Amino acid sequence: MRRIVVPALVGVIVSGSALAIDSRGSYVGRFNYPCPQVLELHGKSDIRKDGTGVTFNRSFSVIVGWMAGYMSSVNSSKPGKSDFFGNMADEAGWIAKWCEANQKSDLMEAMEALTKERTALQKKSKPAQKPKAEVKKPAAPDPTPRSAIP
Repeated sequence: MRRIVVPALVGVIVSGSALAIDSRGSYVGRFNYPCPQVLELHGKSDIRKDGTGVTFNRSFSVIVGWMAGYMSSVNSSKPGKSDFFGNMADEAGWIAKWCEANQKSDLMEAMEALTKERTALQKKSKPAQKPKAEVKKPAAPDPTPRSAIP
């Protein structure tokens, strides 16, 4: 019996991760909603900041939970700040605006764009360099030959 159960269990585990890759080799999340659906759910979410944190209705909880897990993974794997993201209401609003502009995309692509924006290294501006002191070049020799001088 063990001979059957162990390989079957291993097969289920391995096939699960294999199914998470689409035909282009991109990761496909379990809750990878298309942008129009994200916009619909966000519109019904009643998500807002209040005195205790962020509130939203239950229909949006799957997306909020998935986003929170994604953000936690980014925070634990990217060097730099300990928390790259703002509160969930603001980040969900960012995702909704991104989806409005990218209707053919999905939640995963929106989160990738949000992560890229939040984790981008600020380009340090180089300090202004002092102008170099002008070095005077020696005067060019007079092209008139000495023999031509009276």
